[in-house]
Amino acid sequence: MRGYFVYYLKILWAIILTAQLTTSSIKYSREDAYKKLLSLRSLPFEDCGSAYRVNYLNIDSCTKVPCSMARGSIVKVTVLFDDNGSGVTFLKHWVRWMFTFIKKDASITPDPCDNDHGCIMNVNDGKSYWAYIYVNESLPVMGGKMLWEAKNVAEENLICFEVPVVITT
Repeated sequence: MRGYFVYYLKILWAIILTAQLTTSSIKYSREDAYKKLLSLRSLPFEDCGSAYRVNYLNIDSCTKVPCSMARGSIVKVTVLFDDNGSGVTFLKHWVRWMFTFIKKDASITPDPCDNDHGCIMNVNDGKSYWAYIYVNESLPVMGGKMLWEAKNVAEENLICFEVPVVITT
């Protein structure tokens, strides 16, 4: 009789231990799951020293890298990022086209992005901003990178990413 009792205690202990291990391994909150889903749906990019975590990047008419961009076109770029509750309301953009031996500054609108333009919005517990980039007619028809930096009023680099691009005619 005592043997059965010890046997049942061991089974009960195993069930409790298993339940505790599985609940501790699944610690994603709803926000973490949302951010993970966003990152999976994001256009791939390389972070180059962002102070804030970029959760999502979208470049209109680009579904895979390298992004094909036609000379003379205007392309919308949307970024969702986690500002750690700091309440970012101002972003100054600095964007460059980087090719093998050529580096050119890009034209961005609106710049700076602030509350006057409606380009920064609160999204869940983070921020979202958008801007338009002009693909200059003088860019070479070749592959390279688009380097995108967004700085605050104090010129601190808050967001930095690179995306492979191909300039077309």
